[in-house]
Amino acid sequence: MRATTSQSEDGLAEVGRAARLRRARLLLWVLLLLPVTYGLIYPKAQNYLRATSLLARVEDPQATGWIADYEVHPVEVRDASFEFRGRSIPAYVYSPRGTEFAPGIVVVHGMHDRGIDEPRLVSFARALASSGFLVMTPLIPGIVDYRVAAESADLIGRATQSFAHGLGVPRVGLMAVSFSGGLALLAASDPRYSASIGWVAALGAHYDLAHVLRFIATDEAVRPDGSVTHFPAHEYGALITICDSPADVFSQQGAATARAAIRLLLSGKVEASEAVTKQMSPADQEIMQRIYRKQRAGFAPIILAKIEKQKDLLEAGSPAGHLQSLQVPVLLLHGSDDTVIPASELLWLKRDIPEQYLLGALVSPGITHVGAGSKGSLREGLALVHWLSLLIREARNAPVAKLAKMPAGAWIMTSSATVQ
Repeated sequence: MRATTSQSEDGLAEVGRAARLRRARLLLWVLLLLPVTYGLIYPKAQNYLRATSLLARVEDPQATGWIADYEVHPVEVRDASFEFRGRSIPAYVYSPRGTEFAPGIVVVHGMHDRGIDEPRLVSFARALASSGFLVMTPLIPGIVDYRVAAESADLIGRATQSFAHGLGVPRVGLMAVSFSGGLALLAASDPRYSASIGWVAALGAHYDLAHVLRFIATDEAVRPDGSVTHFPAHEYGALITICDSPADVFSQQGAATARAAIRLLLSGKVEASEAVTKQMSPADQEIMQRIYRKQRAGFAPIILAKIEKQKDLLEAGSPAGHLQSLQVPVLLLHGSDDTVIPASELLWLKRDIPEQYLLGALVSPGITHVGAGSKGSLREGLALVHWLSLLIREARNAPVAKLAKMPAGAWIMTSSATVQ
């Protein structure tokens, strides 16, 4: 009986030792895997926090709280310039304070008469810089003048070269909105500029200007699979099209005056536009009255005719047919309810961009054309945060510039203002 008891005790002791050994091994594995798990999860979690913080400050520049204030820096804004084909092109540089190094990003404005002074662009550039990025916003005169042309793609490419050279880094990121987004993709596809571009983020970009003109004229957006969606185009599209070629609509004598009146209208200066219109002939005034009343149906044949009439110019200003040579990471974002450049353009871009370089493509109700859209569902909000986290990851993985050694000549001048 005693022998049996002793054997049982020995067996229990052996089981206990085996259990302790298993626990020790498990603890060892946990200790070994913890740094690996931390290394894998923490950077991604940080980028999500940074993205959420940035999004909160973009939606509300006055936002506060631990999320909005996560890793936020004061920002200094300085005048800048760079050379392009014998011209000095103005720009602003937004620098984060309190950090020694920062990745560079060129942010390109959309169609607006105020260009780099457009309030939404200024607010976004500040928000991005306060997240620890060195931001340059170059003026694109052609876009300010409501024109989409290949020359502006060259200017965008030159801006990235100049900024990268000034910072002493091989390449910088490139982010552009609206028609500038399509032109940025053109620049990134051009071997003359691609070496200076680390990645591209295009918001509300066009794929083919002919597609956009057809949508403006017919309210029909064609997808790559041949299906068509029908919804009203914003009158803004018709206005910029007429503004680009007023002689197609107005008399030869009244074309220049009409363009001035339409530019004022695009700027929201309705009364000033109407005052200019009074200088026009009765026939041209009647056409302007149709524009004021948003009666754009009569302009559809003229806009459609422009597709063939300016075929070469439209192709030169479109990413369509140029994306096969693209060799930089790309992120695409488009508002699902965009009535200026339809979201179907993202599908065309997604089709043509080499798969290995397309990091993310999102159609979201969270934005309209280039502004904030509806809140949408939680899932849609998380998708927008995820897209922004991918952008932040790419930007932070790019070469960084040492802020203390930024040159004071070529592109950075001395005037400055501190933004808290």
